[in-house]
Amino acid sequence: MKDCVLLFFAAAGTALAFSPVLPTDNDALFRGKPEQFYMYTDRDFEGVKSRPWQGGTYGFTRNQQRVGGRIIMTKFHEGIDVSPVRRDASGEPLDEIRAIESGRVVHTSNDAKDSNYGKLAIVEHEVEGTPVYSIYAHLATVEVRPGQTLARGDRIGRLGYTGAGLNQRRAHLHLEIALLWHDQFESWHPLNFPTANKHGLYNGINLMGLDVAGFYLQQRKNPSLTLPQFVRQKEPFFRVRIPDSPHFQLPRRYPWLVQGDPAGARSWLVSFTAPGFPVSIEPSSEPAAAPRVEWVAPAKFPLGKMTRRLVDGSRGNPSLGESGRKLVDLLVWNPASRPAAPPEGGLSDVPANLNLRGSDE
Repeated sequence: MKDCVLLFFAAAGTALAFSPVLPTDNDALFRGKPEQFYMYTDRDFEGVKSRPWQGGTYGFTRNQQRVGGRIIMTKFHEGIDVSPVRRDASGEPLDEIRAIESGRVVHTSNDAKDSNYGKLAIVEHEVEGTPVYSIYAHLATVEVRPGQTLARGDRIGRLGYTGAGLNQRRAHLHLEIALLWHDQFESWHPLNFPTANKHGLYNGINLMGLDVAGFYLQQRKNPSLTLPQFVRQKEPFFRVRIPDSPHFQLPRRYPWLVQGDPAGARSWLVSFTAPGFPVSIEPSSEPAAAPRVEWVAPAKFPLGKMTRRLVDGSRGNPSLGESGRKLVDLLVWNPASRPAAPPEGGLSDVPANLNLRGSDE
């Protein structure tokens, strides 16, 4: 069934417009009031407590560390946290959560303990004939079901604070727009993580989120801007050469990432942002025996801290870090190459010792 879905997207003709609306009534992002749009995080650094709204933005916004006399953020937040604008007398959030664009519900979870996303819904959208996903997490209620078709603005549920590390005071919607890494993820997961995969293909590790607010703001200034154009204009931070493989799905699933003629490619140069979002894929006639880091942008801090261990080493001698090796292994995963091991159970989708996924609390 998954293969049929991918073939449908690959064979689709005219692309549907992807012009998302905001998921709640909170429009402070468009009014230049970010402190009212984003939910703050509770920060305690070197004895100083604060509640910065920047912690609710996309990117490296959390886990302050002092490195070489300067303070940097080392924890990646893969989406945006949208504050509620309506609460009842007891403080319970009342905001309605709506689909940012038309699409089809592909996954829901009504058990707040299934992951640190809490109760969630995932909607698949068509963007230039390819599948892109919006994720709505920490919901109080999920009022849609898998297979349901939604129009832009249709109700999905109610904003809440389900999931690990949240409380009523910090109730918010965690929103992502993401790409899918591999359609055989379910056979890869148990070999790499000791916890049970309760979200199947739509486990957060298999979805990579982009700069949601950046896209909203740029498309508001330029309504003709497409999502692929927005992605391709992002500056890469590192490039990885990946040997050609029939199991490397990204060029086929997202052909708008490909720059050049893929015919006869013997390897692929994949350019990533620092957190690991792919911005271009270049086919190459140069063979490669194994994946390797080809280039890294100038960096003032250790590469591992700037890339959540996707890249380690120095700019002059970079290498794939632990998370980078896992990611490349997933990108070219062949389920016939190794037998799957049974999962051992557990609630979290992401062990703390492997940073393939950003935070979403």
